[in-house]
Amino acid sequence: MSLLAALNSPSAVVSTGVLPGPEHAAADAPPRVTLTTGNGQEFLLTADLSHQGACIAILPGPTGMDAPPVQATVTEYAGMDGGRVVKTRAASRRLQLPLLLWAPTRPELLALKRRFVAALVAERGPCVLRVAEADGTARSIRVHYTGGMEGDEGSDGAGLTYVRYGLQLTAPDPYWHGDERAETFRVHGAPAFFSHPAGSWTVLLSDTMNNPSAWTGGAGTVLKDPRVTDGQYTRLAAGIRAEATTAVPYDGTSLYRLTARVRRSSAAAADAQTSVSVGLVGLTTAGAPVPGGARFISAADRPLVDADGWVDVIGYARGRGHGNASPVGSGAHPMEFDPGTVPGGTATVRAVIQADGAPLDVDHLTLSRLDPATTGEPHISPFFPMRIAPSVIGDEGLPVQATTDVDAWPVWRITGPLGQQDAGQPVIPLRLANRSTGTELTLAYGIPAGRTVVIDTRPGIKAVYLENPDGTRGENLWPHLVGPASLWQLVPGENVISLTATGASEESAVTLTYQPRHLGA
Repeated sequence: MSLLAALNSPSAVVSTGVLPGPEHAAADAPPRVTLTTGNGQEFLLTADLSHQGACIAILPGPTGMDAPPVQATVTEYAGMDGGRVVKTRAASRRLQLPLLLWAPTRPELLALKRRFVAALVAERGPCVLRVAEADGTARSIRVHYTGGMEGDEGSDGAGLTYVRYGLQLTAPDPYWHGDERAETFRVHGAPAFFSHPAGSWTVLLSDTMNNPSAWTGGAGTVLKDPRVTDGQYTRLAAGIRAEATTAVPYDGTSLYRLTARVRRSSAAAADAQTSVSVGLVGLTTAGAPVPGGARFISAADRPLVDADGWVDVIGYARGRGHGNASPVGSGAHPMEFDPGTVPGGTATVRAVIQADGAPLDVDHLTLSRLDPATTGEPHISPFFPMRIAPSVIGDEGLPVQATTDVDAWPVWRITGPLGQQDAGQPVIPLRLANRSTGTELTLAYGIPAGRTVVIDTRPGIKAVYLENPDGTRGENLWPHLVGPASLWQLVPGENVISLTATGASEESAVTLTYQPRHLGA
């Protein structure tokens, strides 16, 4: 039998072993490979040619299906052998699929060939190559047609009812993507979720700022005013940083609140910028300052104007940071659900207040700790953290296992209400963080009930917007991102994800969706 006759025989093609036969057990069955074009046409590339009708089969010899090509940038040594690798990167990959198009009749072959060629070549858009295994797992890759279907009428290239192609494809993104994974987190335990931890505030330090000996570094001038706490207050000169001589224990597990009552001094020049920084300085068990221990956790450069009069500057602290680097003015934590941390090694703390740039009046400063006791000031706060999983508070995080070979880029759908406040009140930022990588995104936007914010971190898309009720893209929310926002990725393995938000209800939900990325099919 000639080669042409063999190729025109379905049973002969099946006998090559490329296609599944009845002797294969289900677990050992070859994968099902499909190619879907940009306009939605799907072509099965692993058809069983023993059936009647036109079909396509992959012949032996596909290439480019496993690890992507890696490019290395090498700087050659001057005057020496060899060089140094500067960086490596996965480059776009090329795939080649030897295909056989077969039909029982010539008209059927022509119809299949013309439809297949037109779908891949005329569209010129991205296609999806998908490999589905018998165990139910599947991986896909976006590809573009680059060649191989020009036609070869040689003795082996084509016949009356068959044609061979060496289909050439390019994948700009070299990674195979697993099936989409999604996980939804909701507020749990409502309405108990909205209640505060049992306890009350225990005052550890209360100073009316009228005793200069209780402060070091520049106690300031004590002045009289019957309208303040005890008829006296202290005026700090511009740039003065006063530190309390009394140190109080710090255990790191409790929540601490620091409150300072201050105003812009009448002694400040009319055009002078006035601000205040209030916080804690950490001390070791021996009473020595912890390196980098100056930490302004209540307010960093909090601006003041004459019209404010006396105002309370409030901040919170809990826990110890991993490092000691903590420059002056390195952050503000005025929200109970978002407390600052003191440097590692801190055993006790002292209160600190600083006049930034202009004279400052200080009436009272109080440092308190939240204890489970029933005595003392009741624990009352208008803010509450959102819980995203049982027994996991937002700032502690929820572990998410990313079954991916390389970084995967998530899409977040956050449904309100979240961050909504009373009219005239500032929006409380929503913080979405990956504790495993130390990256964080902060969005200062109040999400109304029933509306959804989409944060799409995928390369080539990168979007933050309010979704319209019909599912289309609505208001652009990029202007509402706060600080050095990072549209961060998931890393292989465990990712500790935290969401901190306010104004949540049982309607609130956060959905994380991502596609694992793999090195090969």
